[in-house]
Amino acid sequence: MKKFKFLLMLFLLFSICAYSQTDDKHWKKKYLNIGFVNSSFEQEDSPILKSNYGASFTLGRTFHLHKNPIGGILCFGLDVTWLDLNYTNYKIKRITYWDTKNEQYHQGEVSIHIGPSITINPVGKLNIHGYFRYAPSISGLYTEDFHSNYATFFVGGASISYDVIGLGIESRFGNCEYKNSNTGKKSDALSSYKTQYNAWRAYLTFKF
Repeated sequence: MKKFKFLLMLFLLFSICAYSQTDDKHWKKKYLNIGFVNSSFEQEDSPILKSNYGASFTLGRTFHLHKNPIGGILCFGLDVTWLDLNYTNYKIKRITYWDTKNEQYHQGEVSIHIGPSITINPVGKLNIHGYFRYAPSISGLYTEDFHSNYATFFVGGASISYDVIGLGIESRFGNCEYKNSNTGKKSDALSSYKTQYNAWRAYLTFKF
């Protein structure tokens, strides 16, 4: 019953947002972002790892909460990201008494986002968009074995665009308590602690 009530409230909210959309061509609603990822990987009693490189792909839409912009320049909205793909690579050098071993961690997430946003259209086709979103995710980490689990992330940032193209930057942070996918248990050192992520993503955005 609780899940049904939540889904009903979500449906009503989307219905109100869809009804309230502004029709002005300068207020672009859909977004597609292609980004560069810089991230850190941290576990208790372990050194913090810095990413080697990373990339992201995001696709979503802003639902405006009122039909007419406030003062002709300001709109409050609800951002719904249907798909967020994130990949990050970490290089690790393990030094022992016998040798030095180079390893790599491959981290990836599939996420959806939802959260409030604000859009300012100060002049012509120029738009400034700010937002903060909750991003439930499925996270995977591959080393010699594959580890995965549900992860809680949050994303906040801003972009500036002119007509259909723009640039943005955002902070992305969260945590995941991985399980070994072969056993379903926290069976090794990597799975013994909760993993904390802190990242920023710079991106090229397309509005339509």
